[in-house]
This record gives sequence, structure tokens and C-alpha cells, in this order.
Amino acid sequence: MRNPTSTPANICLKRSAITLAIATVFPLGTAVAQEAQQLPTAKATAQTEDSYKVDESTSSKFSQPLLETAKTITVIPQSMMKDRNVDSLQDALRGVPGISLAAGEGGAPPGDSMNIRGFSATNGILVDGVRDIAGYSRDTYNVEAIEVVKGPSSAMYGRGSAGGIINLQSKTAKLEDFTDLSLRLGTESDYRAQLDTNIMIGDDTAIRVNVLADDADKAGRDEVFNSKQGIAGSLVTNLDTKSRLTVNAEYQKQDNMPDYGIPWVSNGSTPVAELADYVGTAPPVNFDNFYGNVYRDFEDITAQSLTAKYENDLTEDTSLRAQFRTGSVERLNVVTAPRFIDNSTTTDVRLSDEKTRDTKNSLSVLQLDLLGSYQVGKTSHEIVTGVEISREKFARWNYDDNGTDNLDTTPELIDLYNPDNYVAYTGEYVRTVKNSEATGDTTAFYIFDTITFDPQWELTAGLRYDIFETEYFYDQDGDDPTVKLEAEEKELSWNVGLVYKPAPNGSVYFGAGNSFTPSAEGLTVSTRSNAADLDPEKIVSYELGTKWELFDGLVFANAAIFRSEKTNAISDDPDFDGDALNGEQRVDGLELGVVGQVTDELQVSAAYTFQDSEVVSATGEDVEQIGLELPRTPEHSFSLWASYQLTDDIQFGAGAQYMDERYNSSSLSGREVADDYVLFDMMVSYQVNDKLNLQINGTNLADEDYIDQLGGGHFVPGEGRYFGLNASYSF
Repeated sequence: MRNPTSTPANICLKRSAITLAIATVFPLGTAVAQEAQQLPTAKATAQTEDSYKVDESTSSKFSQPLLETAKTITVIPQSMMKDRNVDSLQDALRGVPGISLAAGEGGAPPGDSMNIRGFSATNGILVDGVRDIAGYSRDTYNVEAIEVVKGPSSAMYGRGSAGGIINLQSKTAKLEDFTDLSLRLGTESDYRAQLDTNIMIGDDTAIRVNVLADDADKAGRDEVFNSKQGIAGSLVTNLDTKSRLTVNAEYQKQDNMPDYGIPWVSNGSTPVAELADYVGTAPPVNFDNFYGNVYRDFEDITAQSLTAKYENDLTEDTSLRAQFRTGSVERLNVVTAPRFIDNSTTTDVRLSDEKTRDTKNSLSVLQLDLLGSYQVGKTSHEIVTGVEISREKFARWNYDDNGTDNLDTTPELIDLYNPDNYVAYTGEYVRTVKNSEATGDTTAFYIFDTITFDPQWELTAGLRYDIFETEYFYDQDGDDPTVKLEAEEKELSWNVGLVYKPAPNGSVYFGAGNSFTPSAEGLTVSTRSNAADLDPEKIVSYELGTKWELFDGLVFANAAIFRSEKTNAISDDPDFDGDALNGEQRVDGLELGVVGQVTDELQVSAAYTFQDSEVVSATGEDVEQIGLELPRTPEHSFSLWASYQLTDDIQFGAGAQYMDERYNSSSLSGREVADDYVLFDMMVSYQVNDKLNLQINGTNLADEDYIDQLGGGHFVPGEGRYFGLNASYSF
């Protein structure tokens, strides 16, 4: 674990997201995607000439080009991630309007937690089409592209995915030789070094290795740092003319100072006079303030995975794909949740609300797919059918101080306006016994068919049948370690899309689909209510849109209106102490997007999302929520990024992001609001020669104080102003 009191020597300029504002441009939207085989090689040539526009999804379950797919899909390709100097999944998603981030809580750890179209997508994160596990922050050093599919997607990927899914496509070996080195130094005493090398072995085999070393303080946050080391390897070989084998392995360690941010002035409290004007909002403090303890708080994460994929062309029209993955994520942390000791009498914040986690998530999954392209009479069929079998496990141990934590037992208090992060700490936390474990088994069967009737009309339909069984031992260190909660869900999910092409370069479509979210979606379930006895919540979504390729196919534009309805949302049961599926929630919205090469010199990626969310009905004590917005669902949001090739060697990039105000809850008693904000970013790139590139990125140029992640009792401020200088060398 890194010594929290040490501070690396100041180095120069900061990292990532490349941008400065162009807020006068109409906020259209980004909808880009790219199939694995069509992605440019991962050779980071240190040039940014690759187009932001891509044509196909990263998923084989979407058999048609994006132009003919009846969904709003945004794919962030490697070219854009490089220009914006994206380091993490959260960095990348900030450029996708309609997505809002959540903060960690006692039951959910800090990490990649977000809402899409008003509903949680935390358990809808995939890697290469396989559900990823555990809550942690994902780095992009081994990522080729990131795809965001909006709207319910259980027919594609199973449980959850109520608002959409996010798929990370891993880098794989290519049949070519290249090596790319990069080093970034930043204004937060940070560095990031990466190696990406690909070596051919004979004519039909290649290996690829990606290595990462990253150590960074977070701009605008006292004491917060993130340190990561990772290595990923990929082997690709053509076993013969018709079959191929790909093996990917990854190992990553993180050593972080976890950040629970700043306490809300609770909407359900009557605070001291000096905070009276801030009820339901952020307190009037410096957003740099950190309310943890550097001697006690820490976060260690170890993630590893092994994936093997075998593909065989059975005939000219039919191919078989088998993919197996096994992996695990281990997490150990102590983090201080910032809470007032009693804000009705004082502004002091206590250090006694520490949260501990000692957990391991693991997954083994097998996917078997049969892909075919057939002509039946006057219609053609693109068919994907398959089966998925998986086992997920979760285990949690007690991580206990055995009464030695003086910050907890005293308890120590720190000042809201000038917190002391170095209060002496004399305790020690150790693992004791396992207190809970859970297992989730999934067996699923699915089929998708895209029927082309003629050059103008296409119909896509899909079905998936899931059998999801869970077993949760929630009190293994108690009086009866055998006590458990069990559930079995058998659900049929569907989607359908009708596409009309009035011209070869355009389409009009209507799409619909559903999703189901069981109470044990994340394997565990609350034992404080009757949640385990409830059926899954269900969502149905409808989308009407149009997509066009413009400027000789160099620009992609899309527009869509949508409605998502959860007609059996969990709500308070008025007849007994528990919950019932009596609620209804709805989100109506609009998506606009444009991406591509507007001129020979200018590329643009822009997106706008409007969301009108509402609790339509609720029962019991939850009736107070009727008419209120859904949590973390901004009404307006947009993102704009443009890059301009000034000369053959010099490129300039600039952008802006706007996020409307958001609430952290639909409950009046605990409903706090985060103000809206605008961020500006920039990039300048200089191609020194055919091998060396220098790139400067600046993020949050105006040094805006803003709320990035919303939690129940606290919020996490976003990153402050940051500059980074990146040198890339390719050979």
C-alpha cells in the first residue's frame, strides 16, 4: 500500500480529456460504433487521422451496420480516446450525454456506477460481450473501443440492463508488427507509462502485450490518489484456413485513496443557522476538502481474467463461436463516509463512520454461438443463436478493528471548513471470519434474426430465456451459518426493430424491447425487507428514430425519441411492513447525435440528450414521490468535441460538456440536488516526425467546482483543472 503521506515530485502537466469549449455549436450527438474486425490496428501511430465515425457495433449480436440498427448506440473508438487522452471508463462516459455517475455507499463500493436513461447500469458493464463483475474503476489501457447501447437490453445480455449496457472491447493481437510507447507527465505530480507491442510469429500467429504503470493525484481533491499497474497479453492464431483461436489474459492491481467526497446538508435535517440556506444541497466549503484520514483509509484492488475464444467457419454461410472466461476481483478497503456528528448543533464532521470491505467476486462463463447468413426465397436472414452458462460468486469477510480504532471509539471530530486529514490513528484492521457468500447460476438460450425483405425494409427480432438461480448465505458468522435466501427467476426477454431505408444512406426505424431486474441482480439481496420474495422489476422501452450518413458517408447523424416505462417498480406496501411492486416510473426523451469528418481538416463528435423522468405512481409512504424526477437523471445534457488539423503536423482539439441539475433520490426526506455545470477541455498535438508525437491535454480549463458522483449521504466533486503532456513513440 502506498504511503499516504508521501508526495511524488512535481512533474509537469496533466492527463486526459482533450478539450476547450465550442458552446455556440448546436449540441447534436455522437453515435459511433465499430466491429472488432474493422477497428483500426491498435498501433498508436501518434497521429490522430483516424475517423471518429465507425460503422458497426462491437457485438456480433448486432448483425447489421449501425445505420440499420433500431437502437441508439454510441461507440467511443480508440482514435477518440487517444485524442481526448481517456484513461478510465468514467472519463470516457462523461462524453456520452444521458449518463450520470453514482457515488459509493455502505452497500455498494466506489467504482463504475452509473445510470443510463434514468435507470441503473451498474450491473450492465460487459467486457467482450461477457458480464463484468464487481464494483471497481476500470482502466482503458487494454481497451480498443467502448460501446454504449441505450434502452433495455435483457434480450441481448440478460438480467439488469434496464437503461442500457456498456461493452468494453479488449485489445487483441493483430497480424502485423508494431510497438508503441507513451509517457505522460502531469500537473498533479503524476505519471502514466504504457507499452503496447505486437509481434507476429510466422504468417498466421501473433502475440500482443500491453503494460501500464500509472500514479496520479486527483486534481482538485486533497489527499486523493490512484495508483495502478497492469499487464495484458493476447495470442491469436489461425489453426487452419477455417478456424481461429484467441486467448487473452489480464492482471491489474490498484492502490488508491478512496474518496467519499463531501457530506450533503441533508434535506431531512434542521441544521445550525450558518447552514440553513444550504439544506438539500452542498455545504459552503472548498471542494478540495477531504474528510477521510490518510493513516487509516486505503483501497487495494486486484483484478484478473483469462478468456479463450474459438471460431470455426463450418460452411460459407455458418460459423461457430465458443468463448470461455474466468476471472476474479478482490477488494480490501477502509473508507471514511463524511457525516455530521449533529448538524443541528455543530458543523463538526465525525471520523467514526468508516466503511470496510473485504470481498472477492468471481465469474466463470461459457458462451456458444452459431452465426448464419441464409437466403430463404426472396428474404435473407442474419441469424445469431446460442446458449450462455455462467456461475458468479461473491464472498465477504469481516474486516474488523477489534475495538482498536481510536477514530471510531473516541470519536474524533474534524472541522467542516478546515478538515484535519492527519489525526493520529492507532488502530489496526484485520480479516476475521467470512460473514456472507452468494452464488448465482445463469443458463440462457437466445436467438436473433434480421430479415431483409428488400433493399428498403428490414425486421429484427430477438428472444432470450434466462434461468437465474441465487443462493445467499447472509449470516455465516452468526448463530445459524446455514440460514440463506434462495430465488429462482425464469424470464423471457424480447426485442424487435423495424427499419425502413428511404435512401441507401438513411433509415427510419422503430424499436422496442424489455428488461428484467431481480432483487438479487448483484447476487446479494437486502435482508431488512421482503425483497427476496418479490418478482423482478420490469421495463419496456419504445424508440422511434432516424439515422443518416452524410458528406459521402464521412458523417453519421442520428435522432430518436424514446419512452421507457417501469410498470412494477418497488414501492412501499401500504398494508404491511415491507415492499410491493406497486410503483410506476417513466422516462421520455430525445437523443440527437452527429459524428464524423465534416471537412478534410475538421472532425466533430457531438451529442444531446433530453430526459423527462417521473415517478408516475407509488404507494404507502412513497406516495410523496409521485411527480418527482428519478434519481441521477438530468433533464438536459450534451457533449461536444471537435478536432482540427491546422497543418500536416499540428492538430488542435476543443470541447465542452454540460450536465443539468440532478437529484440523488426521489424521497423527499433524503432528496439533495447537484447543480448544473459546464466543463471545457482542449488538446494540442504536434507530430515531430513519423515516429514521435507530443500531445498536451487540458481538462476543466475554467477550474469549475462541480458535483460528479451523487450518493445518499455524500457527493464526490469532479476533477479540477488539469494539464498533461504525453509523448508517444511508435516503431
